[in-house]
Amino acid sequence: MNMKRRHLVGGASAFTLASGSSAAFGQSKPAACSLVASVADATGFEAALRAKLATGDVLNWTGGNVRLKRPITIDVTHSMVGAGVDLNGAKVIADFNDAKQRAITIRIPPGHKKVAVRGLKFFNGTIIAESPALDALGLICLTNQSWIYSWKIMNLDIEQFARDGLFFAGSVFEGELHAVTCASNGRNGMTFRNDGPKEDTGIVSAIAIFGGQMRKNGNAGIETQSAIPYQEPRDLNLRQTHFVDNKGPGLNAAAGFSRAEGCGFVNNGGCGINLMNEGRMTDCRGGTHGLQPYLVKAFFNNGGLIMDGCRIEGFTGFEGKMKLGKISGTGTVTLRDSGESSDLDISGDIAVKVV
Repeated sequence: MNMKRRHLVGGASAFTLASGSSAAFGQSKPAACSLVASVADATGFEAALRAKLATGDVLNWTGGNVRLKRPITIDVTHSMVGAGVDLNGAKVIADFNDAKQRAITIRIPPGHKKVAVRGLKFFNGTIIAESPALDALGLICLTNQSWIYSWKIMNLDIEQFARDGLFFAGSVFEGELHAVTCASNGRNGMTFRNDGPKEDTGIVSAIAIFGGQMRKNGNAGIETQSAIPYQEPRDLNLRQTHFVDNKGPGLNAAAGFSRAEGCGFVNNGGCGINLMNEGRMTDCRGGTHGLQPYLVKAFFNNGGLIMDGCRIEGFTGFEGKMKLGKISGTGTVTLRDSGESSDLDISGDIAVKVV
């Protein structure tokens, strides 16, 4: 299978709104001391968003909170650079009562080739589901012949969606997430998925996550997936992101990840990180009162894990019981200033190096 990404093509910019979208939204200035402020009629948000995205500009939204009574799906059909939205502290409230529909989707339709969306931005606000909705925001490009890249999502709080907070699928790459918190979602805080036709699969890669929290999600804080088994995204870098009280692993990286630095994993289900293949951890911390007995669970097929300056701590009756990892298969674990081999439960042909 040829999964090599082709060169990017520039061009004019154009957006079309899918027919399922609605012009009926609500807006008002945020009310103090209220989780969801009252909102009024707000056809202006959708109109302004469409206009700015069509010209490749950033919507500087100052109209207050927006209540979505139907999902917004925006199809990008021509190349563009630099579009986005600054919510300026406003809440986008999904209130259309359909757990199969995403609040906001930006996608390149599969039939459109050589479309390049560069520099997309979404920042400074809250996206919350007041009634059932699938995900908060999705970036979708299910082909390797078009691309959404060099995007940035910053300073967002995302809560209470039926499935995921953020969903990325296909050729959605070279992206950055800064200070994004995803909490109390039904499945994952964030999902990164390689997807598309078998011979034209879009690849997620070069993802950098800085800060933020993945908290109390129904499965993982962050999960990688693939339409083709064992081909999940692996070029994932995290720095100072905290994973707390997720029902599954904090990070579920089936094909591994590039690096986690200064991240915290507290009381996630079973382990802080679940992975295969490879990973590198620097100055990461794990803590639990019993729900997360391992910082890492891993199965290797000639793979490896490096842990550098990592620490673990049990508390509230679990003192001295937490372990660095449960490792099986064939491969190596290197501990640098990260405890001893006795801090690992090993099975199979795993070589442990303490340096």
